[in-house]
Amino acid sequence: MDGYLYSARCLSALDPSRGGLGPSDGISAWTLAGIFSLGLGVRLVAVYLWGWRFGGGFIFGDSESYWHLARTIARGEPYRYGITGAIFRTPGYPLMLAPLFLVFDDPPIWIARVEGAVFGAVTAVLVCLWGKELFNRHTGIIAGILAALHPELILGSVPVLSEAGFAPAWVLGMYLLARSCNQRDSGELCAWRSSLGAGLAFGLATLIRPSALLWLPFLLVVQLLIWRRLLPSWRAWAGIVVGFVLVMLPWWLRNYWLTGKVILTTTQVGASLYDGWNPQASGSSNMDFVPDKLREVQRQYPDAHPLFWELELDRQLKREAVTWAIQNPTAVLRLAFVKFRRFWNIVPNDPGFNVFPVNWIMAVAAVFTFVLAIVGALRWARQRVVAMTCVLPAVYFTLLHMVFVSSLRYRIPVVPGLIVLASATLVSRFFVASGDKGA
Repeated sequence: MDGYLYSARCLSALDPSRGGLGPSDGISAWTLAGIFSLGLGVRLVAVYLWGWRFGGGFIFGDSESYWHLARTIARGEPYRYGITGAIFRTPGYPLMLAPLFLVFDDPPIWIARVEGAVFGAVTAVLVCLWGKELFNRHTGIIAGILAALHPELILGSVPVLSEAGFAPAWVLGMYLLARSCNQRDSGELCAWRSSLGAGLAFGLATLIRPSALLWLPFLLVVQLLIWRRLLPSWRAWAGIVVGFVLVMLPWWLRNYWLTGKVILTTTQVGASLYDGWNPQASGSSNMDFVPDKLREVQRQYPDAHPLFWELELDRQLKREAVTWAIQNPTAVLRLAFVKFRRFWNIVPNDPGFNVFPVNWIMAVAAVFTFVLAIVGALRWARQRVVAMTCVLPAVYFTLLHMVFVSSLRYRIPVVPGLIVLASATLVSRFFVASGDKGA
């Protein structure tokens, strides 16, 4: 049995008397507003504390590039970061920041942090809907509250980094994907609409963070090779693909028009791969090699156009990274283990954030979430909708960041699904066990 909501057979499988969670009820607008307000409130406090601790500037180099590109979009200037940055960043997150430059000529950075707080609160609401879609009303509400209060999701909202915009787009895609699977008995049209929305959301997520590019191919391969069945149907999958392509196509056409080449995301793939696979690689990010590598390319082709330098740098770094990995398989395996440990660490890897009480708060939240999510995965992962939306993203991003560099920051897409599983475990323990038939 693959889908289990909106179906009589599936509802009976989830009946509390049979050890399941019971049918799903609606969640009121007041409840959703309460979750949004809770999520926004704690994030605004985090914005204040961030400014008090770190001041009003950026502490991450990536933030400066997003800020600059947002300004170029708002002012109608060429979308470029530096001399060789025509395809340096996908435009998703800069597009989200650009309206700030339409309201303010030179917006204060704290405004962008407030915008991130709003995105984080929206994420909590979407996690609530996702939990309700997969399980029931109680699970959705608990999941929304946990997402509103989870320290990793809070910290992902406050810095001016792409995770702030990526999280709601990613969770929306997961919610709509689950919905399309559960709507099979409501008609193909309903499922196709949800699938189209899921594709649009995953496309937006990829425009914000290119690491999402391979998610749909990964999911498709798992379904065909392991499950030997598509979920949702092939028609719904067509909707997912159409939605994804509709969002990504303008960026693909723009890149092809500039270069005459198919560039699906950015020209930073080579640098990112080299960052993870090189003789000095440690599992964390250190892009100090880029200026020297760029100068080498410029010395090789002194009269070339800056766009050629950008493309050639990307090509050379990819080649060097792959060559090094082939020649040093033991080092690659060692780095994969280090990256795995960094990805699933319960405290921040960066010494600047691994301080009391932040490290204790994050450790408690991580252990609480992981333990309950593991229990939930063992209980419900055989239900494919749960597996594909809550479990497989953890597998996907873990594998991805055992190749590329790794940190807690890159775990943010995984956390909402773990929260949903943890919430289902809590509800099955405290609501169903106490005889609450509405759970």
